Amino acid sequence: MIDIFFIFLYIGAISFGGGWAVVGLIKDILVSQNYLTFNEFKEILTAAQLTPGPIAVNMATYVGYKYYGLLGAILNTFFLLIPPITLGISYFFLKKSIKLEKEALINSLVLGTATLVFITLYSLGFQLIINFDIKAIMIVFIIFALLVKTKIDPIFFIVISGLIGILFL
Repeated sequence: MIDIFFIFLYIGAISFGGGWAVVGLIKDILVSQNYLTFNEFKEILTAAQLTPGPIAVNMATYVGYKYYGLLGAILNTFFLLIPPITLGISYFFLKKSIKLEKEALINSLVLGTATLVFITLYSLGFQLIINFDIKAIMIVFIIFALLVKTKIDPIFFIVISGLIGILFL
């Protein structure tokens, strides 16, 4: 039971940059350690996007609930949030006594976030290549081109993509 809590403690400790920065890391760890199959991961990711709140928190809560019920959901979420809460509290108390080099901190966070986003793109993109679906790839490219070339609200593209996926995929 404690193993999965430590997994999310680890993820929380290195998850700078938001949910999408760590989605690949969550996938790699949970799928490789047989907590989830890739299809379960995709379903959880979809549900985490549809529910309010950060993706990583929603995924931690779901995985905890799946294995250990309500207590597991609470503890998994708690372990995921311990590192950022601790960092925030320590920064609040130490900011007057320690002068941090803000630009160096921001640059290191940018590099770390970019690395985590690349890992996410690589791991999810690799699955797309393995499960090659020309229709899905065409839809992604068309929606992306329309999103870039028009000034239509992105929510419209999200809804249309969902409808296309339901009807044609």
